[in-house]
Amino acid sequence: MLISLAVDFRHADVATRERFHLSEERLTQLYRTARNDTVREAALITTCNRTELYAWVDGEETGAVQRAVHRLALRWMRSRTDGEELLQAATQRSGYDAARHVVRIAAGLESQVLGDAQILGQLKAAYMRASRGHVTGPVLHRLFETALRAGKRVATETALTAGRQSVGAEAAITAAQRFGNLASARCVVVGAGKTGARAAKQLVRLGARDLVIVNRTLPRAEELAGFVHGRTALLEAVHVEAAMADVVIVATGSEVPVLLAAPLQAARAACAATGYPLLLMDLSVPRNIDPRTAAVAGVTLLDLDTLQASVQHAEELRRDAVPMAEAICEAEVEAFLAWVATIPAREAIRPLREALQDVAKREVAYVFKNDEVAERAASRIVAKLLAGPMAALRRAAQRGESLDAQAMMLLEMFTADPAPSSYPVPGTPTPRSTPAVPPPSGGAARPTPVSSSRPATPARSLSPEQTA
Repeated sequence: MLISLAVDFRHADVATRERFHLSEERLTQLYRTARNDTVREAALITTCNRTELYAWVDGEETGAVQRAVHRLALRWMRSRTDGEELLQAATQRSGYDAARHVVRIAAGLESQVLGDAQILGQLKAAYMRASRGHVTGPVLHRLFETALRAGKRVATETALTAGRQSVGAEAAITAAQRFGNLASARCVVVGAGKTGARAAKQLVRLGARDLVIVNRTLPRAEELAGFVHGRTALLEAVHVEAAMADVVIVATGSEVPVLLAAPLQAARAACAATGYPLLLMDLSVPRNIDPRTAAVAGVTLLDLDTLQASVQHAEELRRDAVPMAEAICEAEVEAFLAWVATIPAREAIRPLREALQDVAKREVAYVFKNDEVAERAASRIVAKLLAGPMAALRRAAQRGESLDAQAMMLLEMFTADPAPSSYPVPGTPTPRSTPAVPPPSGGAARPTPVSSSRPATPARSLSPEQTA
């Protein structure tokens, strides 16, 4: 069963979200310990507004699933007490609901800014990170592939992502609304990543002429500054640059605040700027601006939570595209559920597929003397041979029947005489025998099919009935 634990902006404020945020080091540790006998695959999504853990677990019994959830929470937080607090703050989903949610995230339907164009790249990066951690498998690969495809379809087939659709752009618009004409304002953007870049570009569109890009490294800052015709500064100068600014937007990946109250107050005093208003906007999780800066004279501090009200108007402009975007998402989710429903059939027929593919590869390699050609041809041949049997097994699984009898019959029909081929494979010193195929029951056990029956819970699950 597919399960998820989510801490997002809809159910947790920014202070709670940053508490459960995972650094790169902690994420690596989580991936090292996440998998076990029950949890087969895992992947964590982290954006400025959410941290969500997805996992594929064996079985659908309520007790087994809850044990897996608790174990994942413990691995996430590393202590039982913190794990219990995570479970209280997190939203738990399973089966259909979990699959639908991640697809909607990719489409921008679950973003703080409806149709957020950055979310698709963040989702892809999260999955690539999980893949490098060797904790994903066929189910999550298919799930994220489905989600990314849905996101691309929504972007190209609907108007959901039209116009302003990122937190960075909305922050710039809020600055213009609060400050007025940006042509005479000094604007500072801290962070040259995607969010910072979108904020900087939107500031320029709104008339900003004096723009400073502050970043930890100069090359990336210089690239963005060249695009927006601004200048650059290193992070060490952030307090001085902020003291002389009218608007500061901070969006970095730092785990600690980069703009502190005391240094900012001292810099404003040194620059004789204490009598001028300063708008600070923090778009980071964890927060990158010390909350105590709000107490500095003349300073107004906005974070992601306080920005939420300012993005409502922009959402109204894109709401007309929501029904079509949701229809695309539902179609993609149903396709994913149909694929999941075939897992028991694929597992039942896997030994036969491997045996047939080995024989086909040997025969084709003997004729063409090319292993690569043989591999591709064998895969196509076997796929065509097994299309009918796969359909029959899938129908049997949907009816809730045991697949053992059908799988045994197929094995007997196709591997009655598993004698080794007399044809040598090019590049192999000695002929090798066709591998023995273990029977589906008795003797060596075949892999246990992944359960896909509907659980006796209100939440919809990844079940064959979903796709009947």
